[in-house]
Amino acid sequence: MQEQQIRDTLKVTQSTDTFITTFDDIIFEDRWDYLDIAFLNHLWDKEWGLSEVFSLPDETSNKRKKDIPSADVAKILTFCRCLNPGSYFSAVEWFGTTSCNHIIGINGTHFNDSRIYRELTVIEQQKKKIEQWLYQTLKKRNEESMRVIFYDLSDSYFKGRKCTLSNPGKTKANGFKENRIVLSLLVNSEGYPFSWEILDDYTSDVKTLTGNADQWKQKFNLPKVIMVFDRGMVSDDNLKHLENSKSYFYITALNKNQIADVDGANLKRFETFTEEITEDGILSKGLVKYDDSTYYEDIGVDNSNRRHVLVFNMDLFKSQRKIREELIEKAINGLENEREALLNAKRSRERKPTEKRIDKNLEKLKMQGYLDYRLERVDITGKNDTKIRSFNLSYWRKNQEIEKAHLKDGVWMIVTNISATVEPEEFRLGPEEFIKSYRDKNRVKEAFKEVKSFLKFKPTFVYTKEHVRAHYTIRILSYLLDITVTNKLREQPIEGIGSVRRVYKTLKRSEIGKISVNGTKYSGKKLIPTTEEQKSILELFNCGYLVEGSYLRSIGIGRV
Repeated sequence: MQEQQIRDTLKVTQSTDTFITTFDDIIFEDRWDYLDIAFLNHLWDKEWGLSEVFSLPDETSNKRKKDIPSADVAKILTFCRCLNPGSYFSAVEWFGTTSCNHIIGINGTHFNDSRIYRELTVIEQQKKKIEQWLYQTLKKRNEESMRVIFYDLSDSYFKGRKCTLSNPGKTKANGFKENRIVLSLLVNSEGYPFSWEILDDYTSDVKTLTGNADQWKQKFNLPKVIMVFDRGMVSDDNLKHLENSKSYFYITALNKNQIADVDGANLKRFETFTEEITEDGILSKGLVKYDDSTYYEDIGVDNSNRRHVLVFNMDLFKSQRKIREELIEKAINGLENEREALLNAKRSRERKPTEKRIDKNLEKLKMQGYLDYRLERVDITGKNDTKIRSFNLSYWRKNQEIEKAHLKDGVWMIVTNISATVEPEEFRLGPEEFIKSYRDKNRVKEAFKEVKSFLKFKPTFVYTKEHVRAHYTIRILSYLLDITVTNKLREQPIEGIGSVRRVYKTLKRSEIGKISVNGTKYSGKKLIPTTEEQKSILELFNCGYLVEGSYLRSIGIGRV
């Protein structure tokens, strides 16, 4: 025991890092998020090199160097969006809970609302460079991934001051909004975004395609590519425009009301289909199996050189038929309630307001094509023998229209300008590749789910065109980092970690803590030891150095 005490004494005297204290004298002063921030910083700089896109902090208009480079402001805002989605914390408040100042190497006192306000304009000015950088990077990494590109539109809204980019309008998911914004997005076949815009002259989905296609061709000097887009953008003019272009093939789908006009569609073959139809029954109609629920027929090229592929999906068939019947029943219940109300009216009813109310309810359920009604004038005796003029409502199913709709249940139609003889040869896709490509357009819809919710931004920064556009750019960059993590997990899954949110949550638990010793000059910052789960994530992304002592010391994590 005496020997060990002597050794401990010698150890204290020989090392400046060793001293005697008690547990009660050790003070845990503060803590900051570290590993999730450091991980995203690795993706930003090492994976995508995004800091190179922004002008370095060169000089301001006063010929002074910036306190914080524009790239670092963009970084912080992007990281905040990745790690703090849905929170009403401001970026400045969030910054104070992190170790961004150590990781990025900035003086955090300069990161404030006014700094963000000024830099949003600079970020928007860098948008074209960012798009070019991403396009060239993606093409260099995997040229094949840029052969098929996906385009879509969506809408969002925000709260705050009036912005000239927004207009009152009906959004697809949130009803009528005063500040609706229409967004466009282009992603490659791996889901990585490389071009985006807020449309300030939006009129309809159909009218946006040709102008944007011309801009992309010029902006990226596009070679021949296949563009995949939703049926909502299909018009004869749009297709002709792409057909006349030397840069685009296209794969899209027709609206339901266009399918019957295609030669060879022969929808009558489906009139006997029920939910009990067998695979042999489906194949007997001239269809080829694609997967367990999907079948197709390559109808071929018509006289306008457009190729059509008819697709039948059994799951879609069951779903559409079930939903229609449920809506018909709901509409009938509404009509029955209306009938009861009319026959028990307490005051006289007029025909036009009554018809308007009934039509509105049918239109709301989109059932005006499947149900019809008639109003017959009746007199009702009210209190004190007063005469109330009302109606008897009779209604019926429009069976012929319902049967026509049944022919299209589960059916959709691909249209493309890719034939078996197009040049170059690598673009000669077959029906199964058309189906896969059109289904893969969901990649751009997945992106929209992450980037389009403008209402979470504080109103302070979202009323000028430049700032709203810059916010959209920040959201795209955050999605770029998210999809980078998602794609890596798809390639090499980690047991127990199945999503990008799970990755961030796991890394967040590795924090930096500030420790000091009461009554001494000793203090420092230390990293919470990493878990096996955290190590597996770092190993997958080749960034284990983030928890090594040499790196931590280089960014000021250690004894002070």
